[in-house]
Amino acid sequence: ELRLNRVQDAKDHFQEALKLSPDDPLAHLSLGEIHFANRQFKAAVGHYLRSKDLLLKNPPALLNFARSCFESGEGARASESLERLESTDPQTNFEAGLMLAQLGRYEASARQFERARKGYPDPYQAGFNLTLAHVKARHYSSAVQSAQEVISQGYRNAELYNLLAEAYEGSGNTLEAYNALRTAAQINPADEKNYLDLVVLSVDHKNYDLALEIAGIGLEHVPASQRLILQRGAVRAFKGQYAEAVEDLQQAIRLNPNENLPYFAMSMALMQMDQMQKAIEILRQRVAASPDDYLILFALGEALNRAGFSPGSAEAQDAVNALEKSVRLNPRFAGSRAALGKILFKVGDLDAAIRELDKALDLDPSDFAPAYTLALALRRKGETARAEQLLAGYEKHKAEERDQFRNQTLVRILRAK
Repeated sequence: ELRLNRVQDAKDHFQEALKLSPDDPLAHLSLGEIHFANRQFKAAVGHYLRSKDLLLKNPPALLNFARSCFESGEGARASESLERLESTDPQTNFEAGLMLAQLGRYEASARQFERARKGYPDPYQAGFNLTLAHVKARHYSSAVQSAQEVISQGYRNAELYNLLAEAYEGSGNTLEAYNALRTAAQINPADEKNYLDLVVLSVDHKNYDLALEIAGIGLEHVPASQRLILQRGAVRAFKGQYAEAVEDLQQAIRLNPNENLPYFAMSMALMQMDQMQKAIEILRQRVAASPDDYLILFALGEALNRAGFSPGSAEAQDAVNALEKSVRLNPRFAGSRAALGKILFKVGDLDAAIRELDKALDLDPSDFAPAYTLALALRRKGETARAEQLLAGYEKHKAEERDQFRNQTLVRILRAK
């Protein structure tokens, strides 16, 4: 009946069979397939689970079971079933690889894509997804190898070279990463992504002049790229070219006035130029327009703090409110916690200040700037031993503090895509 496409008749037949034999695995497997075809995923899962060993012996059905689990919110069960999939069908392997990647099981995904490569009708897609799975699993050498194998088959795609660059950089071969991104840009000079990634790679390796040069080349090919203009503005701010940076960021805002990232970057540049009131004015406007943007709230709290205020003033309360909301929106962003801790220390709430500053250091151990205020707060609480230890560490890192703050802000901007 199923083969004749008489689905309802088949469904009725199998349901009648279950009345006579409630544990009939074939009836349950068949009903699972029928429910799956009708996108009734929870019902399908129930029947598949009662089909016993028949499910494991039928790779296409096992794949459908995994999809049913995935669609029903049972990701762990979907992953477990796909791990047990033994199939020689490239299409089944490919679909299993895609699902495992969706579930974040990249090593298992790579194994399925590897099997799919031997007969999948689209060799490029199989090879590209295998490379991507290796990159996601941080198996960078394997990713390089699989990408090179695809390239050797005659495929010359910008997205593949971009992915190869990520694999090279992950394996520590920065020069080849540069070369792969340059090749990607040559293949598709109108795609801004390759220039964006080249800029980020240059910044990661402190080659800021090269980052500016690449941004300029990219803008020759994609002159209306708001993201490239934003990146160039961020790099100029990092180099201390604040006036030029503000010009770029204003242009980025004109191209997309509803995006908050250029406003955030410009407020940081204005703070470095000691134009606090202008930064505060811009940030208050953005908070009114986007009240739930944690970065804008962080920048507003930081600007109010740098501008100075009296304990108990409206500005002090505004700063605390902005930063507390930023923390609620993104509890894992250390910057908001550090800024909030400094303000709480200023207004005399030592316990809350210590809590926030400790959490900031825990979230981002590479940024030691909060240690100074934390040490002062601990001193006032009588915890002198730890305070002295923190101060010693702060003195060691103090020379790097200003540049590090700017660098963290810059990297955040450059990596936003």
